[in-house]
Order: sequence, then structure tokens, then C-alpha cells
Amino acid sequence: MTGADRERTFYERQYKPLLAAPAEAQRVDRQVLRGNCEDPRHPFYERAALYRATLLALLEQPLAGLRVLDYGCGPADFGVWMATEGAAVTLLDLSPTAIELGLVRARASGVGERVCGLAADASRLPQLETASFDLVFACAALHHTLKYAGAAEELARVVRPGGRLILCETWGENPLLQAARRLRALVAREEEDQGEEIVLSRRQLRRLEPWFGEWRIETFHLLAMAKRLLRGRLERAWARAAVRALEKSDRAILSAVPALRWWCGEALIIGRRTGATEAGERAGVRPA
Repeated sequence: MTGADRERTFYERQYKPLLAAPAEAQRVDRQVLRGNCEDPRHPFYERAALYRATLLALLEQPLAGLRVLDYGCGPADFGVWMATEGAAVTLLDLSPTAIELGLVRARASGVGERVCGLAADASRLPQLETASFDLVFACAALHHTLKYAGAAEELARVVRPGGRLILCETWGENPLLQAARRLRALVAREEEDQGEEIVLSRRQLRRLEPWFGEWRIETFHLLAMAKRLLRGRLERAWARAAVRALEKSDRAILSAVPALRWWCGEALIIGRRTGATEAGERAGVRPA
């Protein structure tokens, strides 16, 4: 069994139980996503600052009429939401169950006609036409695919010149945080099949620079990455108070030492597809 096969099997197990949720629970729109960011019971809450910034970034240009690829869509929260804003959305994931779930959620949200799905390996996408998307969005997905030969080239191929690439990801430039992540995974006995070998960083993004430029990177959470230790406890008032205190400390630290933003643990990354004459140029990476 290949690495991709093991990763597919792992996520099939994660997504299948979600199909059993009632139709009302499958519905997604702007209000639902914002509500999820405010609900300590929802997985979005842990990354609320990142996801709120992501919503704003996706709305910087009107979504209505755009051709959007939700790359590594998973449960397709963002992809289905963009369809409710008027985009024509293609869901892409290695897991057929993720695609099935996304289509169920699209129908429950009243946008089934604006959403289609493709279960495929991101390193081989002959089903998708060259330069066919105005926007490619990936939420905690690109780090899964960069390790596969051809994935970066295929990603670039399907974005039209001038199109946007928007990523919200874990960020991996803090060696102390990286060591803590490995220790936590070991203690929690996380399965290797999750496909978490790569964590994005400026070094990883350079692999995309032959095709993408005008990078804008906004990072989140330095000390507040300790929230990961409170996973499963954020419904408790003391846990939320602790995270707020850490976030306040982060604002003070990053204001005093801006360079430490690269040591934060999460990032919103926005790039633009270069034109045909620029495709071979390498653009610099700059902070937001």
C-alpha cells in the first residue's frame, strides 16, 4: 500500500461518520462559519483567529461568478460556503468519502447545482483543464500534497494567470514548536497515516515560486499555540480565559519584536499566479 493509499484510508475513516449527520447539521453559509468560530464546542474554535482572517481574505474579491477549486477539501466547509456566495466550486480530495460529504453538504445548503467533486491524487489531475480556476483555496491541505512529485506543477497548471492561491495552514519555522508538535503526536499516539510529514514554511513555499508571486503571509499565535494542550477542554471558561491571556501576551511580544512573527504556529498565505511571461521568475516572500 502506498503512502497515498494509507492516507486515503485514514481520512475515509474520519469522514464516514459525518455523513450520518442530519441535513440541518450539514448546512453551511457565512453565518454558520462565523458561528462555528465562536462556538467552543466546534473544531473551528481552536483556529478561530486564522479562520476569521481566511474568511476576510476570501471576500477581498467578490466570489460570485468565480471558478473555485477547494483543494484537499476535507469536509468542504469553505468550499460549500463559497458556493453560497455565488462561486462555481469544484471539490478536490484524495478521499471519495470527503467528496460525497461535500456534495451532501452542498445540497443541504441549497447550492448543489454550483458544486461538483473530484476524488483524485493531486499529483495527477488530467480531469481538470489548464488555467480553469480563478481561485484555488486549501485549508490545512497543501502540506499533504507537496511531498508527491508533480503536485506543485499540477496545482499551478490549473490556476489561470492572475488567479489567487489562498492557504490557511499550520506554520513550521519555530524549532521549539516543531519539537513540541512531535512530542505531542508521540504522546497522543497519532497515526503516521495522517500524512503530516511536511509543515509549511517559507522554504516549502519556494517550491511554488516558479509559478506564484506577490506572496502575502499573515501569521497567528506564538505563546498561544499552547492552546493545543487544551484541546478538548476549550468549552471550560478557565481554558478560554487562558487562551485569551496568551493571545494578549502575543500581541505585546509581536509588537515589540515583529521578527518573531515567523515563529508563530499558524499562517494565512496568499499568492497570485504569474502570467506566461513571468512563470520562470522567482518572487520573494514577504510578511503581511
